[in-house]
Amino acid sequence: MILLIYKIQIITMFKRILIEFRNLFTLKGLFTILYGLPVALILRIINKILLVRIMGINSERIGELIINPAIYLYQKENKINNPGQFSLDIFFMKEKPINSQIIKMLRGKLIILPKFIIQPIFEAQIKLSYIFMNREKYLPFKERQYKFHYVSDLPSSKNNICFTDDELNKGKKEIFEKFGVKDNNYVCFLVRDQKFLKTIYPKSNFDMHEYRNVEISKFSEAAKVLSEKGYHVFRMGKFQDKNFNFSDPKIIDYANSEYRSDFLDIYLSANCKFFLTTMSGLDNLLPIFNIPTIVIPLNLAIARQYKNYLISTKTFLDKNENKVSLKKLFEKNLVFRQKKEDFDSENIRPIDPPPDQIRNLVLEMHNHIINKKSYSEEENELNKEFWDIYCFYYNRDKNAKKEIFYNGNLKVLSRFDINYLKKNQKWFLN
Repeated sequence: MILLIYKIQIITMFKRILIEFRNLFTLKGLFTILYGLPVALILRIINKILLVRIMGINSERIGELIINPAIYLYQKENKINNPGQFSLDIFFMKEKPINSQIIKMLRGKLIILPKFIIQPIFEAQIKLSYIFMNREKYLPFKERQYKFHYVSDLPSSKNNICFTDDELNKGKKEIFEKFGVKDNNYVCFLVRDQKFLKTIYPKSNFDMHEYRNVEISKFSEAAKVLSEKGYHVFRMGKFQDKNFNFSDPKIIDYANSEYRSDFLDIYLSANCKFFLTTMSGLDNLLPIFNIPTIVIPLNLAIARQYKNYLISTKTFLDKNENKVSLKKLFEKNLVFRQKKEDFDSENIRPIDPPPDQIRNLVLEMHNHIINKKSYSEEENELNKEFWDIYCFYYNRDKNAKKEIFYNGNLKVLSRFDINYLKKNQKWFLN
């Protein structure tokens, strides 16, 4: 078995080398050889005096633009991947950045140089690493061993991206003048649909993500009850399929507003009372700023554990319209899956949460997490019982093996939708 693993690794390595070799016979490859390679070799020669490490940032998707630099800053703060010598970490944007405010905040923390200067050196370093087998030495970012590696630690980071005092004052002034919001007393809704991906990548097919979307109209009752509680409600997003319009001036379809801007996208998300998300890239910002959050994911495994998070779920039906239990979802390997075909192949259909479930969720967040109202003893016991059962399956699931190896068993910090648990005890007990 061990020999087979080594054989697979060697074959994979040679395939990568072949791809890199072919890439040399392009205009980009020629520039890498004539400019990037000599500079990379010089940097390797002087590495005992000055270690220069280079990393490209995936900048065309907001989630990637936020999360990897945030993890780098956390690692730097905690001396993870510290080379133990004088070093210089340099970054470049792989594509045109999707958000100018994030770039501005990153420039206050990172050395970011133009792509045309840095990328050829980076590409040459990668190619040299196949020869010298020391790729990690020249990367400033210690790569994640599993998808959420280091992500759970971001709320404890004290030196991450942040707003200047001038930016905070600007944000408060703008949302008061444009929307009438005082004292940041507002909530954000980020409800996923396909419009963003179809706009950014018009030639690609994203039907595989269909089950991750939720109909925006299902959030109307929740918005209304929050308005009655005195909050403004902002529907977030950059490109959205349908409008979210109300006669109530405190419910704002910001995503389709003339006032939407890169600055307000980030300011609103990072300074709200709480945030509701169906899981999309912008919510990667929330743990950095420690924002209380309601999460309604397609697959529960993607909802991470933070002490101010409230997690809910979709309901799953089989071909006979019967509810699929939590145990069955684990057995069918669907707790870790997000693609439509994964569910279709098992004849299981996710059902969006109904309006009353979402309404109860925002009230639970308002009452218990924002205003610290105590849960009853029975509610605490029910929450614990659910998470105990969830962890029993999660910690034995092959998909969590790497996470558990590096981070130990899942540590529960979040609350689960208490009204859903009360109404659906058979779902997790069977």
